[in-house]
Formats: sequence, C-alpha cells, structure tokens
Amino acid sequence: MKNFLRNFRKIAGFPFVFLIIMILFLGITLGTAGSVASFGKSFELQFSTDTNWSWVVFEVSAPKTVDEDGKEKDMDVRLHDVYISLGQIYSSEATASLELQWGSTGTEADNFFRLSKMKTAVVHNPYHVPEEGAEETKPKDSENHVYDAAYRWIAPFGVTELEETSSYRVMSSPKYFKLVLPKVGNKYQSSNILVNEIVFIGEVYKDSKGTGEYVVLPAKIDARTYVPDADREAGMARAETLIDAQKMPVVSESSYYRFGEEEQKILHTVAEMRMGNSFVPGDTYVGDTTYNSLGLDLACLGTLIFGMSPFGLRFFNVLASFGILVVGFFFVRRLFSGSDKAGLSFAIIYALCGVSVSLAHIASPIMLGVFFLLLSLSACYRFYASGMKKPLARETIPLLVSGLAGALAILVNGAFLIPVAGVVVLFGFGVAKQYKKDRLVLDEAIEFAEAERAKGIPAISEDGVESEGNKKVRTALKARSYDMAASIAVFVCSLDLALFVLSILFALPAIYAVGKIYYGIAGASPNIFWVVIRLFFAGFRVSGANGWNYLYPVFTGSGDKYAVTLGMMNFTASLLGLLGIAFAVYRIVKLAKNKTPFTGYVSVMIPLVGLAVSLLTGAFAGGSVAFVFLANLFAFMLVAGGGELFQEEGAKQAKAVFIVKIVALALLVACFALTAVFTFSVPLPAWFMGKIF
Repeated sequence: MKNFLRNFRKIAGFPFVFLIIMILFLGITLGTAGSVASFGKSFELQFSTDTNWSWVVFEVSAPKTVDEDGKEKDMDVRLHDVYISLGQIYSSEATASLELQWGSTGTEADNFFRLSKMKTAVVHNPYHVPEEGAEETKPKDSENHVYDAAYRWIAPFGVTELEETSSYRVMSSPKYFKLVLPKVGNKYQSSNILVNEIVFIGEVYKDSKGTGEYVVLPAKIDARTYVPDADREAGMARAETLIDAQKMPVVSESSYYRFGEEEQKILHTVAEMRMGNSFVPGDTYVGDTTYNSLGLDLACLGTLIFGMSPFGLRFFNVLASFGILVVGFFFVRRLFSGSDKAGLSFAIIYALCGVSVSLAHIASPIMLGVFFLLLSLSACYRFYASGMKKPLARETIPLLVSGLAGALAILVNGAFLIPVAGVVVLFGFGVAKQYKKDRLVLDEAIEFAEAERAKGIPAISEDGVESEGNKKVRTALKARSYDMAASIAVFVCSLDLALFVLSILFALPAIYAVGKIYYGIAGASPNIFWVVIRLFFAGFRVSGANGWNYLYPVFTGSGDKYAVTLGMMNFTASLLGLLGIAFAVYRIVKLAKNKTPFTGYVSVMIPLVGLAVSLLTGAFAGGSVAFVFLANLFAFMLVAGGGELFQEEGAKQAKAVFIVKIVALALLVACFALTAVFTFSVPLPAWFMGKIF
C-alpha cells in the first residue's frame, strides 16, 4: 500500500488524500447543483394590433394504453390542472394578464371559445418601477394572483375547480384550450409575455375513482392558432416550442428545482440570446447588467448542452468551483515551499467553508471569475518562483496561461481588472528577478572569459576555434536577451491581445440581447465596440449588485414547506481566516526583525495583498460577493501556510499546531453539518423557517 501511494504521488503530482477530496467535492457539487428537467425553447405570446387577440390553441387528448387483449385504447384520465412556466414580461407595467379558455366542441368558428369556460391569471412584474413617491407592496401568491412567476411551474387557472359536469370526469374526446392575452377593462394590455412551456396534467381514473396517479396529457397545436407572423408556417413552428419539453412539473420550493432572483436575471439574458434578433418594438427588455460577455456566454452554453434547467445554467459555475479547489491546492503548495500539508489544509478549509458549494449553486458567473483570476495568479507566481531555466519556448507557457486566464477573468466581470493589475505587478517582480539571475550568469561568464585572457587564451584562435569563456559570454547574452524579450512579449500579448480579440468574439453571441436590454433596439444595430465597452463597465458599480452579508441569500422559497439557500461562510472557517491574517502580521514583523531579504516576504505578502485588493474591489464592483469570497480564499492560504511555518519552528510549536488542526477540522465538519440544509436547499416546514429567519 505504501508503495502504491508513493508511486501514485509521483505520477499524479499530489497526495492520495487530495484525490479523495477532489472526487467527493466534485461529486457532491455536481450531484446537488440542480435538476436537469428543462423548459425547452420559449415563445413570445404577443398582443396583435390588427386583431382582437393573439392566441395559441391546443388540442389535448388522453394518453394511450393497452387493454388486457393487447389493443390500444385511451387511458381513463380526468383533467387535473394546467401548469405553465413564464419567462419575462415585456412591459414596464405593474401586472400582466393571461387568459385560458377551454371547451370540448370542434366547431371551426374562431370565437367558439368565447362561449366556453375561462379563467384569467394576473402576474406581477418584479421589475416594475413605481412612480416617485408611491409605495408598492409585494403581494403574496393567491389562487390566480402570482408574484414570483418567472421560470417556475405555476397553476394559476384553477381548471379543476371549474370542471363540475360529468362530461369532464373522463376525457372521452379531445379538449381544446386557448391561451390568450385578454382585454383589461375596455382596452387591450400592452404586455407581451415570454412563455416557456405549458403542460396539461391528468389524473388516472379507475372504476370512476381517482387513483392519485398523474400523467402528462398529449397536446398539439391546433390550426386555429393565430400568430402575428407574415410567414404563418414559421409562426406555427414558433408556437410548437410551447410544448417541446413536456415533462411532469415539479413544484418543490427548493433551489434544486427553482431559480433564485439573481439567476432569473441571467435567464432573461440567456433567453434573449437564444431567441436571437426577435425584437418586438414597444417591448421592455430586462436582464443581467453586472457580468461581461464570457460569463453570459458560458451560462448560455450550459443551457444549450443541458437545456434551460437549473443544472444547465449552473454547470460551468460548478466546474469553476472545482477548479478553484485544484488550482488553489497547487498554488498554496508552491507558495509555501512545496508543502503538501499546506495545500491539503487549504483544500479542506475551502471544501468545508460552505460558500464554495452554495455559490457554485447559483448561475451568476461568480465562481468563473474567481477561478480564472486564481489560475492567472498561480501561473504568474510559477514564473516568479522558477523563472526561465532555459531560453526555450516551453518555458514561457506559465506566462501564456497567466495572461490568457487574466483576460478571461476580466471577460467574466470587468471589475476583475483591478486584481489582474496585481498579477501584472507580480509579473514585473518576476521579470526583475529573472534579469538579476541572468545578470549573475553573465557576470560569471565574463569573469571566466577574463581569466582566460589573463592566461593568454584568445577569444578566437588563429584557426577560428572559439574559447570556452567566449562561448559562455555569448550564450549568457543570448539567454538574457531571449528571456527578457520572450517573457514580456508572451505575457503582454496573451493578456492584451486575448482581451481585445476575445472580448469581440465573446460579445457576438450576446449582441442581440445587449441591444434589447441596454439600448431597447434590435440587436444588430449597436456597434460591436459599444457592446464590448458597455459589458466591460457593467462590472463597476458602487455598492455591488448583490452586496454581501454573512448570510447571503441565494434562494428563498415560499409556501407550507420551502427551502432557504444561503451563501453562508462556515463560522469556523471565518475564525481560521482571522487567524491567518494574524499569522501574516506576526510573520512580517518577525521577518523585518531578522532583516530578511524581500524574497522572504513574498509567500505571506501575496495572499495578504490579494485579500486587501479583493475587499477594495468589492466595494465598488457589481457582483461584489465574488471579491469578498476571493478575499476569504486568500485568508485560507495564510492559514494553510501559517500552520506549516509554525511547525518548522520547533517540536513544541509543531505539537500545538497539530492539536489546533484536529480541533479545527472537527469544528469545520460540525459547522458544515449543522448548516447543510441551507447549503443544499432542503425544504423545511414554514413554521420552522419562521422561527429561524
């Protein structure tokens, strides 16, 4: 076993314990990220100015089953309810209305539904801005009065209660439903609505009694649908998206199935990106106004791979959280003299701090920016610590990675420009250190060449043979010239050119959405450079968009049983972070007392300066929670390195540090377990939640 672990460590480059931490962390975060149930593509239900209504008609029938004789027949089902998922309300009005009409007749008259049953649902617009001086109260959901309706399943029409006649007990023939934007008083509403999906649910009956088993009823678009498209065939194809992902609705009040408020803004933007240039004059578009193009593109890409589902929207955020764990381990290990124990200490605190999991479970690109920034810093520090050993192209790879990762961090949120500037400063120190190293080699070569001259050995003999000393001088000069030119060129080009080129490329998928949200015009109209600049400056905002408090609410449900998901820092991890800062101060004082050269301060100063810069940036950055989280990561690094340095000072300190580590680990696990229901969004009874919050 010892040989296996030794060989594994040699091949993989990290201890077996860290492998276990990696697997557990990735499995838990991916497994709890959210449901893969998707809404499918969306359809904008529009008010038409040339007719009384814009509508979609559905023909709903019973699902098929097989009887005892093996013959196909209609299943005995009764309509239970109609569930619908809405997206954005394209209006600045306080409310919008949807009307559902239904009947069983097959008449060809377009207005046959007017004589049938109907129910209106009123949906509140969360982005409505009340008039100055007016107070607006947040109403509670009621039977057909819905406030928080975006991107979740609601059943606001109360179909079941209105079905009292025997003809509706069992679906013996197709039923017809019309979804329409109705009149409000004597005028037509101007609020077009994005509809993600509509699902008709039936209860299975046996011997004229309900079984409590529910099924999705097959639905198709009826030819009497009206869509205000010049190309009717294309309009009918768009209407088909209302029933393109027919799945049983899940109404659990947990972030595993539902989206938080910040995620809804991301979804509004993603929905517009996926709908392309479908601009409707008069519509009011809203969406995310905090993050740069790459963050939005990756959120959209996740939905293209896994659908418009919680898992799809959060997928890349989860991978970024896992990437922080891996990059952080190697960075801390290198930062503190190759200590596996320091890297493991960081990894354990990070995995159990709670926020690393809960922030991975929201779709805003918080973790993506932190990951790219940490990768940039880690790669740049590798150059600073090791330099370029030989004048070869492969020696510049860390600088290439650092510059590219720094550019990607800025393309997630423009405010990452500030900490990336700190990486540039570290690069400058690395160049200076490399210059001194190359200068020392050159001086030694010159000294050797001068010694040859003293012995009468010419630089080049009469037969053209170059002396050893002259070769060393020429090689050293060439190496110094290459090291300076290559390191600066690779880092500057990878950072600046990648930022310039990629900012344009990543802005292209978002140009339509940006045109709608920021400018209120068709997406192709804005100049691409205006789009790039607008997305970059979105990251700078006094009092960041999502702020920060110790219990940062990621998601809050409602109802008799609901979950609250919190971005809550583990209390023990917070105390350890403060301990890390205290260690840094102690270490700096001790180094100054011993008159240690500048290089001795680096392992402590990098995390300490990073912590200060992160908090400073968070003071005026949109998405400030990302920078406060980053500050905590730097504090964890100081804790991890502090323990190892104290252990090196003597047996007494080593024993004390070991005891502190055991106690800290136990407290970390205990606090993580106590807050697990809020980390993993477990629904609890409302009366219990009321006592806590």
